[in-house]
Amino acid sequence: MKRIQSILSFFILSIAIVGCSKNESADKDRELPAITITSPVNNGVFSNGQTVMVTANLSDNKTISEVHVHISNNITNQLLIDIHRSPASSNYALSESFVAQSGIEYKVQVIAKDNSANENRASVVITVN
Repeated sequence: MKRIQSILSFFILSIAIVGCSKNESADKDRELPAITITSPVNNGVFSNGQTVMVTANLSDNKTISEVHVHISNNITNQLLIDIHRSPASSNYALSESFVAQSGIEYKVQVIAKDNSANENRASVVITVN
């Protein structure tokens, strides 16, 4: 009887291990979203009061869930503008703008996250006369 219980316990344990050993890491999305900032160009120079167009192409192998545009003072790191979008698609054409103020060196950063929490960042720095 003890032998049958041991065999039965081993059989049940084997089924539990096989049933729980699904390789979830093979199914996990590890690919970062791709970001190409097309405007402004890095080290671009703008005039006071000029509109700065921020455009970028973003893509992901699955779905981009969040896009953030952080425009900050590159010298003080103060966040000046914070834009959030939720494209819910695999491709997204970002188009935003802001008005440049003289004497500020801006850092324009685009952040993309996908549904698997993969995150990528791209940035450029511009100056204003």
